[in-house]
Amino acid sequence: MSLRRALPHSAVDVLVVGGGITGVATAYEAASRGLSVALVEAGDLGGATSAATGKLIHGGLRYLKNLEVRLVRESLAERRTLLSIAPHLVRPIGMVLPEPGLIEHLGLTAYDVLSFDRNRIADAAAHIPRHRSLSATELVDRGLGWMRHGILYYDAMMLSPERLTLAFAEAAASHRATISTYTRATRLLVRAGRVVGAEVHDRVSDETAEIAATVTIDATGSFSHDFLARTPALREAIGPAPAVRSEGIYLVTRRLGDTMVLTVSSGGHFSVAPWRDRSLIGPTETPYTGPVDEWRLTRGAIERFIAEINAGAKLPEALTLDDVTAAYGGLRPLAESAGTDTYRASRASDLVDHARHGVAGLFSALGGKYTTSRAFAQQIVDRLAAHGLRPAPSTSAKTPLPGGDVDDVTAAQAVLRRDAAGFGLAADTADVLFAHYGSRARSVLALAASDPRLAERATSDGEPLAAVAWAVRHEAPEHLTDVLLRRTGIGRLQDPGERILGLAADIMAEARGWSLERTAAELDAARAAVRLPVD
Repeated sequence: MSLRRALPHSAVDVLVVGGGITGVATAYEAASRGLSVALVEAGDLGGATSAATGKLIHGGLRYLKNLEVRLVRESLAERRTLLSIAPHLVRPIGMVLPEPGLIEHLGLTAYDVLSFDRNRIADAAAHIPRHRSLSATELVDRGLGWMRHGILYYDAMMLSPERLTLAFAEAAASHRATISTYTRATRLLVRAGRVVGAEVHDRVSDETAEIAATVTIDATGSFSHDFLARTPALREAIGPAPAVRSEGIYLVTRRLGDTMVLTVSSGGHFSVAPWRDRSLIGPTETPYTGPVDEWRLTRGAIERFIAEINAGAKLPEALTLDDVTAAYGGLRPLAESAGTDTYRASRASDLVDHARHGVAGLFSALGGKYTTSRAFAQQIVDRLAAHGLRPAPSTSAKTPLPGGDVDDVTAAQAVLRRDAAGFGLAADTADVLFAHYGSRARSVLALAASDPRLAERATSDGEPLAAVAWAVRHEAPEHLTDVLLRRTGIGRLQDPGERILGLAADIMAEARGWSLERTAAELDAARAAVRLPVD
């Protein structure tokens, strides 16, 4: 089915405020369990923290240092779940830990033990091997001859977190959840000490409406305090805004190697990972003390990270700003304050029932990490049974997400490559389409074959302009930037250039009936979004 912007016509069981991964996973979980659901998001789906990720689906090896064994076990179980329900979007990736000591050896052994059931997946392509030491020859073959000793271990990687977030939203909509992007919850509706919904402002139509709900879930992440503080009944109870948040940024560079390498220091860690035809480096872990809505990625932050990379990573040659083709980042939602040491702050999730603040019917979903979002959503909906709602048993851990109904990834990719060749399209185009659309990839491939303009390569690794047309027709983008950054990867690898931007704008303008003025404004916004910051 196609995703459509919509507001509910009647009261709902659950109103979710926030369209990041926690929000859309909660909307899907609730809707798939028989509850009526509405979700509102002030911007685009997955447009903030959920897109500011290193793309890893991981158990959290470093959380073992904090003795958060339960979080690690939950994360490893969810890694297996996501490999199973979204095999096109989530795939195993090997990474090398240089110069490991006894603690690292013990930690990885515990990691393997805690993931004892990791390969209870039918498709062998999703299986995760045990960790092992690499020989000197293997290190040289991987371009890592500078290492004296290295351990290879495995986690998983999202090829596009934006599309995985979208898949949860599509799954929610398939169970009749209404989803309205660019719709801001302006205030909570409180009656007799209970939240009974929210007033919302549709930024597209410029209309205001009230959504009545039995339970409201605040899934606004880093924006939670600001959102709750708009309600007088909560302002005093929730206290001041967190003094410190965690800023993380990532750099996309020319390809630096084919093996993911982890660099660990006393103050944090970052990895250099192969991603598409580039390398992805990150994250930083920097305390941020300013207002949430004023955070911006700056040229200075990029340059400081480049210096950190050159000081810590063993690259063949020093990284420069000219090597950086794209960059992104954001603020991480933490469930608890860790002062200025955000690196050691827990990534555990926390569901706050605001009845303790004298306001019933409202929950805030705090903290957590992308990997455990589905499990967190299941826990949230489980809690609703104590508040007058009767959700059916959960099936989300066993049900493929849209595009994920693929039994054999290797075979499916081979078939799509043959289809692409039959259409006169390159194998890498088939690969990137399968990675984004899974079982639906052939429909996008056929769209590319139907029109030479849509067959044009929009990225260096073969993503075609057909992805733009598909997004406009089926995935409810409101702006050109939504298409370039969150429905496709066209704006994620590098500035695609004026020609591709213009063609993408033309495709969307024709489908939506935009005026010349609207198209020009959308192009200006897109140019700003895909270029590296200059200040």
